[in-house]
Order: sequence, then structure tokens, then C-alpha cells
Amino acid sequence: MCQRTSEPARISVELERALEFYHETGEDLIRELIRVLGLNETDRRALEIVLLEDEKSTTPGMLAERLGLTAAGVTIMLNRLEKQGYIVRSLHPTDRRRVIVMATELATHRVREIVIPMIVERYKMLLRWYDSAEREIIADFLTRAGELQRMHRQRLRDVAPYPRP
Repeated sequence: MCQRTSEPARISVELERALEFYHETGEDLIRELIRVLGLNETDRRALEIVLLEDEKSTTPGMLAERLGLTAAGVTIMLNRLEKQGYIVRSLHPTDRRRVIVMATELATHRVREIVIPMIVERYKMLLRWYDSAEREIIADFLTRAGELQRMHRQRLRDVAPYPRP
């Protein structure tokens, strides 16, 4: 006799598949964004941080912490982004000992040109397909999932890399 899958088990499997699909398509989207902008993943993430953070508080040290890079690694990365015209470094306006990192108009224009239409379409889709109570649940889930991923990232930062064969 064939045993039927329970409803909670079926929903769990569907949710797992949906999350895998979401992560897979998100990674594909990021790869295409990287290709179009001419960046690598670390440079893209750094540019994203610079664009989203308060421009007076984005420092090389903060980028090193957020990206898990050394000071030398951040310097090399910032050199690449500066050479491409995506960032500029300058002295902090009130603390001349600190360097701040700011996105250029070129970076802002290119990212907005590509990303804003996707954000608008996503928002329209959420408004069209889900009511306010469902959107609240979706926002709560995404926030909690993001917090969990930050915790996992921190755990991984504390793990030594596997030795190479």
C-alpha cells in the first residue's frame, strides 16, 4: 500500500524546492549583473555596500569587516573599482586621518539603470499577487532568513579553510 505524504511534509518539500530555486535564480541574476558591470563578486558586493551605506561612514576598514577581507585585500579591490571609475576615495570631512569610500556618478547611473526597473517590477508583483497580510509574512520570513544567513556567515568565518590536497 502506498503511503500518502502528509500536507505539512508536502508543504515543507515545496518550500525547500522554492528556496533552492530562488537562491539559484538569484545567483544567476548576480552573475549577469557582474558580467554587465565588468566586476567580480567581491567588487560587486563592495560597490553595493558603498551605494547603500551612508557615504560618510563607508571606510576601507568597514568594507574589510563586512567582506571578510584583509586591509591589503580591500586596498587591491578599491584600486580595481577606482580604475573602473566606480568609486573614489577621499579624506573624511571632519577627521582628516580617515579615508572614506564613495560611489561615483558613473556607478550610481549604471546600477540604477539596471537595478531600479527590477526593483519596481518586483514591488508591482508583490502588490498584484499578495495582500498586505501576506506581504507582511513574506517580509518577516525574508528578514529572519537574512538574519540566519548572517549568523551562518559568521560561523563560517570562524572555521579554518580545508587544507588543499
